[in-house]
Amino acid sequence: MLTFSLKQNLAVEMKGRHLVLTGRLMNRKLAFKDEFGEPLVMTEKEFYSAYEKKDILVSEEQPVLGRVPSVRNAPPDLTCWPKAHAEEALRRAAYLDELLQEGNGVLPGNGKLMGLIQGIATRRNDAKPPSPSTVRRWARLYLRGKCTVRLVPAHNMKGRTHVVKGRLEELLEETLETSFLKEERPRVNQLYDAFVLRVEEENTHLLPADQLKLPSEMTVRRYIDRLDPYLLDCARLGKYAADNKHRDATGKLLVKQILDRWEIDHTLLDVLVVDPVTGKVIGRPYITVVLDRRSRMVMAFLIHLAAPNTESVLRVIERAIRPKVAWLENHPEVENDWPARGLPLVIFPDNAAEFHALDSVLAFDELGIEILYPRSRGPQMKGAIERFFRTLAVALIHCLRGTTFSNSRERGDYPAEERACLTLQELEALVLRWVVDVYHQKPHRGLYGKTPAEVWRAGETERTPRLPNDLDALEAVLGLRRPATRVHHYGIELDGQQYHCPELGELARRLGEDARVDVRYRDELGYVWVRDPFRNTFLQVPNKDKEMVGMSRDIYNAARARVRDEKGDANDRHRVRVAYASIMAEAEAARQSNKMRQRRFATKTKTDPNGQPRSSQGAEVAAASPVPVPAYEPPSELPAMSIRPRSN
Repeated sequence: MLTFSLKQNLAVEMKGRHLVLTGRLMNRKLAFKDEFGEPLVMTEKEFYSAYEKKDILVSEEQPVLGRVPSVRNAPPDLTCWPKAHAEEALRRAAYLDELLQEGNGVLPGNGKLMGLIQGIATRRNDAKPPSPSTVRRWARLYLRGKCTVRLVPAHNMKGRTHVVKGRLEELLEETLETSFLKEERPRVNQLYDAFVLRVEEENTHLLPADQLKLPSEMTVRRYIDRLDPYLLDCARLGKYAADNKHRDATGKLLVKQILDRWEIDHTLLDVLVVDPVTGKVIGRPYITVVLDRRSRMVMAFLIHLAAPNTESVLRVIERAIRPKVAWLENHPEVENDWPARGLPLVIFPDNAAEFHALDSVLAFDELGIEILYPRSRGPQMKGAIERFFRTLAVALIHCLRGTTFSNSRERGDYPAEERACLTLQELEALVLRWVVDVYHQKPHRGLYGKTPAEVWRAGETERTPRLPNDLDALEAVLGLRRPATRVHHYGIELDGQQYHCPELGELARRLGEDARVDVRYRDELGYVWVRDPFRNTFLQVPNKDKEMVGMSRDIYNAARARVRDEKGDANDRHRVRVAYASIMAEAEAARQSNKMRQRRFATKTKTDPNGQPRSSQGAEVAAASPVPVPAYEPPSELPAMSIRPRSN
């Protein structure tokens, strides 16, 4: 993916006018000249607004453009490994599948297991079957989701792998587990002696031509040097001793520039939100936040009711990379700019499943972003974002009507459900205003008294943020994926939908028979993205059924499932549309049935029918302040209390 920065000689096209960036003026405005030498001055805000609206296009043929680096983050499919390693993983999986099927998901005892292994080896014509201990080690990896990738030989990412491989690698790994990773902390020469005995014992069962070649002790030492020293010390010294030994690596973090490192995490907000139509409490939302570690600048956030998943991660990353001008245009109450934008070098998530998902990992690969997963129970590695969550809760969330506070002790008798009145959209507006106008403008102790906005602006002089040339390509990269999708004469098919355009037909002809393409998609049914491998670009391919534009993929799939439950044909588009309309009608009927509750709720909480707060005189309440006053106020005078001795 091509990227650009606002640097001198950047060439762009604005409504047919070719412009070149000549520099910045004293007021930080951007100075351009067109092909006739006529000047044009605009602010960064104006530039990024036109860029997001596609009124400004970045020319691809110019030397000042960059390209995202090639990054491989834990490649999740076998095509990412050398052919020999992939074949070895498939071999191991074949053994395990047969053995687990024979034992109904459980491996038998060693006596029976040996016989079963020999039988499989005979059928597969495998001259080097694994030992029972090796099979059990494979099973411990494989049974964590039956993922074949976990069976790829562990040495595949190391150098000089040609020395120790195959059965020799297996024997060395077994020897490490039994003779080296122990609290007694044996020496490497003792490990090597045990390894020699294992190799010699193995060779007694092999023909002269199949004898294993014993590597030198130095080769074994190099092998150990490539292992994670922290994990080695955890096994040999204990966790706490390892933490103390590696404290400089695990406890201290020095980030010198903006966009060096992002932290991303989710949390459940301590506030209840209501349905905008019914006023009914619909639950506590989640917030996903991306934080720049150097400046403490919030790069983006996403408030959502569904549990965090891959799509929410990809959406918030897209928000973080894009300029925020278009977002702020919908919130004129925000007073300050939000300059956060650009592609980071490293992102530091937690170990939740959505960050390990295939779509997330591959998206980060294409954007040139390295993922650093924290080790278990290492929260200090993402302490900045956890501190942000605490600040957000205390400074804003616990001051809102309908807050649940952090726990029941803090909440006391506060009636959270009765006081709840904020919709999801209103909550997002409040959080947005607090982040931009309060948090970014407040001096931060970790920044030596400077504000996140000041540190970011200063950081832009050292590293100018890089942005994708094409925001459509960014959207495609951060979409969900369906690789190796067959291209038919009518186009491609995804979730029962057909997509086609002339450009896709031309691409299929270039790819030849049995053409397969990489497809990216989102919840929107109206279009998908298809990667053109020849030009390394994405084609936006529309749905052949124009009635699908704007429809939700999730609801449509739910409609297909309903048709299947009714013993119907899920590919019957008319019947599925009827089911889709039925689901939407049921949702609307549920809203209508709650009208009386809505009116009672509005009267009780002094809100209008849309959940908007209103005054007791009937006038609408003004826009909420960035730091709302606490919703719950005790009465000015408490009733008199009489204390009497308890009668027995």
